Amino acid sequence: MKIKQGMMFALLLISLNALANETSKVILKEGSNLLDINGDGVDDLVVYSRFENNTSHSNNTMTIFMIDPQGKYHILPVANDIGFTWSDFILSASTIKIADYALYKKPEGYFIVSARKLTGGEYGEDVSDDLPVKFTRYDINSYQDAPGVPPYFWEYRGTYTTEDKYHDIDDAFPHFNSEMLK
Repeated sequence: MKIKQGMMFALLLISLNALANETSKVILKEGSNLLDINGDGVDDLVVYSRFENNTSHSNNTMTIFMIDPQGKYHILPVANDIGFTWSDFILSASTIKIADYALYKKPEGYFIVSARKLTGGEYGEDVSDDLPVKFTRYDINSYQDAPGVPPYFWEYRGTYTTEDKYHDIDDAFPHFNSEMLK
């Protein structure tokens, strides 16, 4: 009887641990989304919108405004200081998406994954070919003690490249494995 109870307890612990490590992709609605990005108990503003780029298609974009404990809004820069708005990238006069991003929920807040098709070297230079995809994870972090430094930023967490090749980033994201970037 004690062995049976011990095994049930072990299974319960394993199940709780699995739930604690669970992540899920967030589907944003167009416009304003209120989400507690950094897990501090305060909802932050995530704006999901389209950008018309004067080509055959528009781009999906996401801009995040963090709200600090004093109620002040701070725009959250994109990782690697490449601007303030996350955006996908579709080839002109094509439907092939070669780069994108996704917001994921974790038990204590959120993280972002960027994805891009790899070119160059052994992969060739034609982004319209089926190519491996490089996934990069960024977690939210804060630094509130230095003037001139954004108080919130995306911290590089890790990267991995798929072995499989994909025609479009939308084909690759369902195969994203968050366990590879813990």
